[in-house]
Parts: sequence; C-alpha cells; structure tokens
Amino acid sequence: MLSLPEKYKKDNRIAVKPFLTPTLSAAEKKRFKDAVEEIRITYQIEGFDIPNLVNEEYNCQVIAFLSVRLKDLKSAAFAGRVIQSAVKTLCVIEFTDGIDECWCFADKRLNKQDNNEIVVESVFLTEKMPLNFDNDTKTLFKLYIDHGSVLNRSNKHAYYMEMMTKAFIVFNQTLYSGCMKILDSKLWYSENNVIRCYSLLMQLKAMKSAALKLTSIADKGATNRQMKEVISQLADMLEGSGENNE
Repeated sequence: MLSLPEKYKKDNRIAVKPFLTPTLSAAEKKRFKDAVEEIRITYQIEGFDIPNLVNEEYNCQVIAFLSVRLKDLKSAAFAGRVIQSAVKTLCVIEFTDGIDECWCFADKRLNKQDNNEIVVESVFLTEKMPLNFDNDTKTLFKLYIDHGSVLNRSNKHAYYMEMMTKAFIVFNQTLYSGCMKILDSKLWYSENNVIRCYSLLMQLKAMKSAALKLTSIADKGATNRQMKEVISQLADMLEGSGENNE
C-alpha cells in the first residue's frame, strides 16, 4: 500500500512473547495474547538512502513496518500502545481484522536517564478504513503517506514524522479551515516545523474536545481565544514556509 522499495521487504512472522514486557500486568499480557492473532514484519527501512538520526535525543536507524491481525479491530488502540512501547525503533503498524484496517504511529525519543530505553512521546491511531476497497479517506491516506510522497528524507525521524503528521491531518481534516492546505505546503522540508505542527494540531484537537464539555461562558471564551492563537501559529508556519494562506 505504501509503495516501499522491494529492497526493504521482509515478510517474517514475529512471536507474541517479545511484546509481553515486564511493564505489563498479568491481565494486560492475557488481553494482548487474546487479542492478537498474528504479527508480521513486512518492511524495514534501513541503510543510508535515508540517513540515520543519532544524537542525545534520538536513535533512529530503522523504521519497522508491522502488519498485525487482530480478532477485533476494537483492540487496536490497546495493542498499538503495547507494541509501540515494546519496539524501540520507529514503527508503523497496520492493524486488520480481515474486514477493516487502521494504522498506528508513535514518536519516540531516548530516555534521558537510560539511553538504552525509549520514551513514547505521542501515539496516533487512525480511524478504521475498509480493507479491500478505497473510500475518500483511504484514497487521501494512501496518496499522502506513500513512500513516493514523503518529501523530507534528510533523516529517518524526519521521514517518519512527515508520515505521522500527514496521517493525522487526513483523519482530522475539519480541525480548522486551513488544515488541508498543510498537506500540499512546503512545511515538510523542515523537520522542526513538522514536529511543531504536529504538536500544535494535537493541542488544537485536545482544546476542541475539552470545549465541548465546558458550560461556563468565561471558560468557553478563554478556550476559544487559545484555539485562535494555535490556529494563528499554524498559519504563521505556513506563511513562513512560502505558502499563501489567503
């Protein structure tokens, strides 16, 4: 689906056991084993065609692509958290139950106390899409996260964050009026801008969700002002990347 080069293809089955880390309770381990039918690694981006990013914050030398078959896609959020926490490399997961599919991304950094461990900064799980045919959302998803559509190949983290942020936008198209303009902007050529863009979009989504529960006019007004400020920052980023936002 992602048109990854053949040289990255793996297609090997992975046992469930390595994902049952000590951080999981006995109940969580059982829940994971009951939910998962099969895990396969389908592709692995490695080598230096896309450079590694190794510094005090990141150790990005590989991007793994997993295909996970679940008994029920409702388990995807839980299974995604378990797998992303257990896999130290950047990882793109396709979940399917044989009828529908959804995809899971997670940004990770090194643990500052122990750089042999990782910290999952953010996890994004798409909504479900039909497995065997394309609807409008799946068509956009395939278009923008396809290997050939990823613009920033300065390093593997930049490549991954572009995929993750584009996926988030495709599934949150109505977050604000200028959201879709980001997809075709030049913002993607700056890794720092992409990281900031993703953070702002997540903030905006959280604010909009929180606003639905507010009853006080004062609280609603304050939240609306905060949302306008975030949208203004996003617009400034687009303008700074050379886009016309009129």
